[in-house]
Amino acid sequence: MNREFWTAAVERHHAELLRIVAALLVMAGMVGGVVVATLPRRVHLAILDVLRAAESAVRRLIVMAAWGIRVVPRAPRAAPSGAVPRGSGERVPSFPLFDTRLNVDPKKKRVAGFGPNIRGFDEYDVMPPARQAPSPDDMVDAGRLCRRLQALLAALEDLPKQARRLARILARGRSKWQRPMRPGRPPGYRSKGRRAVDEVLADCQELALMALEAPDTS
Repeated sequence: MNREFWTAAVERHHAELLRIVAALLVMAGMVGGVVVATLPRRVHLAILDVLRAAESAVRRLIVMAAWGIRVVPRAPRAAPSGAVPRGSGERVPSFPLFDTRLNVDPKKKRVAGFGPNIRGFDEYDVMPPARQAPSPDDMVDAGRLCRRLQALLAALEDLPKQARRLARILARGRSKWQRPMRPGRPPGYRSKGRRAVDEVLADCQELALMALEAPDTS
């Protein structure tokens, strides 16, 4: 396999992922880059369901784009002596190049109860208020979701930069993991999914695994 093979594969899936992300931005009301504060719960969940798979597909697209890139590891620079300025907070966050790893030993989550069972002076228990089931139309915070969409779009719009960034990280050997992709199924993967993003992710997963093993014959 040579550079032409991977370039064609990247271009094909890149165009499809741009269309998927554009649809997510419309669903979120982020046309023109406008960030929304809240979204209905049903919309938030629908976007998140596709977003996980799209992020996984883009990570694998970056692996394919990074095939054949050779970088010379740079000497580590001295850390700054003072505090590092954080900026105004308006900067688009960096796209995460590595999958989140599965927790093989998850701890049991503590669920908040209704509060103490208070006994009044009249010897009758005070009943807790009835639990309200979440409504699909409840408005939920959309800040984190919007930032993930911004990072995803920025990565797609400058794929060569992300490929060089990944190559530098792997060349330094400073990542906690040797591979960007976690073992097993990618985040957001559906074995029998019929959405466009499911087909793209399945194909990108297979190609990215090939790219990690394929020698450079160009």
